[in-house]
Amino acid sequence: MRKLLHIALLLLLGLSLLAGCRREPVQEEPMSEVRQVTGNPVNVSLTLDIRGFGSDGVITKADYEDVDAALRYDYEKNVSNYGIFVFDATEAYKDDGSGKYTFDPIKAKRLSSDEEAIAHKEQLGVLSWRHELKLNKTYRSLAVLVLANLGTAAYTDAGIPGEGSTLKDVADYFNNTPIAVTYEADQSKYLSGEVRFPMYGFQVFGSWEGLSTGATADEKNAVELKYYSGMATPLTVKGFRTQAELDNYFSSGAVRAVDRLSLRFTLARLHVRYEPAAGQPAATPAPGKASAEITGVKLKNYDSYVRVLPPIFSGMKEVSPFTDVPAALSLNTTGEITFVHPKAGDDSWVAYVPEIKVSGVANDPKLMVDVTVTDKDGNKVYYTFDRDRIRRWDTLGNDKIYDNSPWTEWLQMQTYYTNLLDTYPKKYPDSTTDIPLLTYYNLVRNYSYEWVAYGVEGMKL
Repeated sequence: MRKLLHIALLLLLGLSLLAGCRREPVQEEPMSEVRQVTGNPVNVSLTLDIRGFGSDGVITKADYEDVDAALRYDYEKNVSNYGIFVFDATEAYKDDGSGKYTFDPIKAKRLSSDEEAIAHKEQLGVLSWRHELKLNKTYRSLAVLVLANLGTAAYTDAGIPGEGSTLKDVADYFNNTPIAVTYEADQSKYLSGEVRFPMYGFQVFGSWEGLSTGATADEKNAVELKYYSGMATPLTVKGFRTQAELDNYFSSGAVRAVDRLSLRFTLARLHVRYEPAAGQPAATPAPGKASAEITGVKLKNYDSYVRVLPPIFSGMKEVSPFTDVPAALSLNTTGEITFVHPKAGDDSWVAYVPEIKVSGVANDPKLMVDVTVTDKDGNKVYYTFDRDRIRRWDTLGNDKIYDNSPWTEWLQMQTYYTNLLDTYPKKYPDSTTDIPLLTYYNLVRNYSYEWVAYGVEGMKL
């Protein structure tokens, strides 16, 4: 009987990871004397946190699974440097075609470098920071772009479009200047901290987004930014809409979760592991016991540059693995990435790669997986899952190739139903439309792709 490793694909969406917050310093003015100010230079505060590959709550549809807390790793959370770019978005809105306002990156204009400078910074929690900026005047709406772990020189390069340039100008500069973010293929450097994960974050504050294009001046004013004397007014998506919200900020020092600017990974995470079902061989070899061990994983073909930002700044929304993504910046058609164990005692394999389009062509990224299956008497059989074939051999000289095996579609980034515990068909994100079998899916930023092996067909313990 054939002994085939069953692999089920779970596609995981990175969700917002909210950090704790702390009380603000004592205000300079009594609460009763706090007043709104306009026109003059003002101090504002911005709260950053890391949006990881998983969170404590599942907020996606049932088609997707949240990454368990045990599968989030501390080294993924490291931030060593970042740059903040601030844009006047007061006039940066247009009709989305349905009679509602949407943000237009072509109309958001960059502020001066002194307004982007961080006047004060403090850590609120393990994954959260508060920053103060001093603006030359009050702006009714601001767009803020943050890039992290690219190296300080990347944020201050003279070639970056300066004051008065549009958000799209700045975004295009970073996405068309890949030399600043050459991809590091050595996965051990991410684990050691020698190389940090590139990240980005974006948020519009005082936003008209979603308002009717026929909204009154009062309705627009209600969502625009307000500034108050005696404090570094926090930037909020819809501004302080009531006195109660302002009072809450003074008492707790915290903004709403939606008002935090979250940093996201520009890389996709690929994660392969074996979690034996009941009655299946163990994951760890031991004398006198049957086992199935994944002994190595590689990805062939990858992009050697990192695209810093997603295409939302060209008018597109955030992508999912089943929507189109830009072509590679510089596809390496011959290279291989070797997966590593994420931590001591963890037998799974992980790698972090730039996002890339997958469409079934010859130079698409493909997985290669080595597996050793040992029976209770110590006899070993070896498997190599390689693109469109499986090689099986043993120490007795048996060597067999299975071409075009139905078990290899997952190696080529195609949807495949292999786990009888799952229900099929799956749905596209935010849709009721079924995803057809063998549909190619792209590798996109801030997603974790989880391949989980459950057992070996025909194996006796």
